[in-house]
Amino acid sequence: MANEKMTVEEFHKKMAIQSNNGLWPTLDKENPTAVELEEAMHMAHTARYHWSKVGTIVNAVRAEYMLARIYAHMKRSEPALFHANRGLELAKKAKKEEDWKDWDMPFIYEALARAHAVAGHKSECTKYKNLAQESTNAVEGKEDKEICQGELDKVKC
Repeated sequence: MANEKMTVEEFHKKMAIQSNNGLWPTLDKENPTAVELEEAMHMAHTARYHWSKVGTIVNAVRAEYMLARIYAHMKRSEPALFHANRGLELAKKAKKEEDWKDWDMPFIYEALARAHAVAGHKSECTKYKNLAQESTNAVEGKEDKEICQGELDKVKC
């Protein structure tokens, strides 16, 4: 990358993608360490920032999802709820976008369920877990549906 020439927009996109993709190894771990979670939190904020420069509203929704997930893993309910709710707010606008996928909504509802679980809001967790399940059931692609279901199955209200 040292000798790579790119525009500012290309740089923002590359950093957003690398930061976003760098989160999954931590999220996929059963018991990530506090250090791993903190690093993932910084990557999630980095991705969100870079997407704000070159991404679509759908990229913003997905970045808010990642932030909510990381904060839920960290057991930090206030920022988890903030980012999950922000993701939902943006998702309502993003549904009409070309790059919106049928799996985006299940993930936002899952993030809301996780955030409410961490906050100790059992009824809200259950509400969003049920909405996530309904949305997951509507996902058309078999592999996409399995991924959504796999993440949703990890949510404990």
